[in-house]
Amino acid sequence: MRSTFKILFYINRQKTKADGNTAILCRITIDGKNAAITTGEECKFSEWNTKQGLTTNKKTNQRIKEFRDLVEKTYRDILVKDGVVSVELIKNRLQGIATNPTTLLAMSWTELQTVKESVGRSRAEGTYLNLLYSDRNLREFVENKGVQDISIGTITEDLFEEYRFFLKKRGLKASTVNSNLCWLSRLMFRAV
Repeated sequence: MRSTFKILFYINRQKTKADGNTAILCRITIDGKNAAITTGEECKFSEWNTKQGLTTNKKTNQRIKEFRDLVEKTYRDILVKDGVVSVELIKNRLQGIATNPTTLLAMSWTELQTVKESVGRSRAEGTYLNLLYSDRNLREFVENKGVQDISIGTITEDLFEEYRFFLKKRGLKASTVNSNLCWLSRLMFRAV
């Protein structure tokens, strides 16, 4: 289903500051539902062109255009990654709320909580317990490396090999090693 997506920049004339400036706001509308977010820009009431949604200041207009591009890119990213998009998702992403974790153990914990919430609806309790075991093994591996956590950006194929060797050294069966590696792969897939 195709959704309608519109962006409108406007100023709130009733909320003019003492120096005569007013904040430039952005209204994002998807399928009739909207949310307003501040752009971080200000202008004088007399500088604002309502029809164009721009000011007479070229630098401010450039920053408004960059903000518009950011909103459109965020919309496309969420639509491609999740398959569904809402104004709340876009607003939260732009404000930095509910963003993806940037470290391995934080990502593992977040994913584990997502599975835990879906137990009884789309996941069995056994699935959650198996993933909890994989999470525990991953935490022990990271502790064994002598660090608190690993940044997702620094993970390479070598880490997978180190983790596989760590699991084999602990005497785990090949099927258990593979399920633990699948958990790590799943986390990397979620991170991308």
